Amino acid sequence: MVAAMRSTRDIRELRAELTCAGVFEPDTTYAWAKFALVLAVLAGLLWAAVTLPWWGTLVALPLAAIFAATAAMTGHEAAHGAFSSSKRENELVLHLAFPLFCGLGVLHWKNKHNVRHHGHPNVIGKDNDLNVWPMASSSVEYAGSGPFRRWIQRNFQGYLFWPLTLFLGFVMRTDSWAYNIAYVRQRGVDRAWLADVSCQIIHYTLWLVVPSILFGVVPVVLLYVGLWGIVGVLLAMIFAPAHMGMPIVTDPEDGWVQQLDGTRNLVMPRWMSWFFVGLDYQVEHHLFPRIPHRRLPRARAILRAWCERTGMPHHEIGYGAALRDVTRFMFVSWKLDPIPTVAPTTSAAA
Repeated sequence: MVAAMRSTRDIRELRAELTCAGVFEPDTTYAWAKFALVLAVLAGLLWAAVTLPWWGTLVALPLAAIFAATAAMTGHEAAHGAFSSSKRENELVLHLAFPLFCGLGVLHWKNKHNVRHHGHPNVIGKDNDLNVWPMASSSVEYAGSGPFRRWIQRNFQGYLFWPLTLFLGFVMRTDSWAYNIAYVRQRGVDRAWLADVSCQIIHYTLWLVVPSILFGVVPVVLLYVGLWGIVGVLLAMIFAPAHMGMPIVTDPEDGWVQQLDGTRNLVMPRWMSWFFVGLDYQVEHHLFPRIPHRRLPRARAILRAWCERTGMPHHEIGYGAALRDVTRFMFVSWKLDPIPTVAPTTSAAA
């Protein structure tokens, strides 16, 4: 078993090597400069989308969505405490990027992503990223679906996956509000809840209410829906290839091995990697989420060498091949049985 190749001493040595290489040290000045640049370019593109004729809007809006997705990924880094060594600064950037800019709840994201997904990638019943309604990621989810949903999964799931990601951002916003309601019922109103909800209200005020007064409701809503619909597709293209197509398990024997075997890096040109804010280095990010994205290439070299020494898996795939693998996986995932323990493999759809 691969799990037998890993020991506590191995992990301590790996962490010590990474620490000596300085990969855990935030580069806050660079991170702020990049965040500011992304927002500045985005503002210019949105202004162009509003002021140019319709053909200019068709060009500017997808470009704006790329920078909007990059801004969101900056919030993702801050949510893991990797933007800065200051907890307060990380929380500031997280709230600026997520609820204020994107309209996505911080409390919901930390539970959904930091706790459930990062703690249990591709584990049925624990990683809720596997639950992409109306699709099924395994035969277990297929068996638990109703007759109409199973008919969709058998016949259309592979065709529907990418088009449905247009709604991803809006589903996440709805889930954020549902989580906010459940949170206040269980724990009451606290400072974290107030900050989260206040930023989300300001988001809709600045993105929809005020612009609608100035420019009219229809064009503002069309711009908002168009921008965030494209961002939803881009977010799916960032997150899905890292895990979809990798083994799905029910009871992993070793959580460390599952992190390595359920995750893969995405190989791409450096200019494209700039927009991913480290999420092309998913293996290193999952094991050590507090490594700032600028340090992840160095961490990758160290971790890959460590995996070779210890016999642990370290998966990488070209970005284009990963997108194709996700699509193939969604055509057949409804009939794939999850495995009870981790077994090294590159693709469940292969």
